[in-house]
Amino acid sequence: MFSRILVAVDGSEHAHRALEVAIDVAKHYQATIVLLHAFPHVSDFLGTPFYESMLESRMLIGRSLLESLRSIIGDTVAVEEQLLQGPPAPAILRVADVEHCDLIVMGSRGHGQIAGLLLGSVSHVVTQKAHCPVMVVH
Repeated sequence: MFSRILVAVDGSEHAHRALEVAIDVAKHYQATIVLLHAFPHVSDFLGTPFYESMLESRMLIGRSLLESLRSIIGDTVAVEEQLLQGPPAPAILRVADVEHCDLIVMGSRGHGQIAGLLLGSVSHVVTQKAHCPVMVVH
């Protein structure tokens, strides 16, 4: 039923629980997990002396997060990684389409909860606009 499962991660406890559920589903269906971490744009700082170091820092944080989660998964299921700069909801939807994912698994809350209250939560946007089933883990 599921062959490619997108798991959106941001380092939060909710995302960690979502990954655990996704691992169980992936084992059951012998599916590949596509780990995605999208970090906020640093383009507002383009042209400043700190732009390159800020971008490098955000990428290192993202890579570190993906590596630590990959170590949790181990060799139990196949894993691919995506690290993108940009707003999380559009990134999740885009990767799900481009990578032909047939399930998205994500936490109900993540880092940036204040922005979620003001702009609408990432999980809400994804559940409304995704072209595949979305599992939101509380």
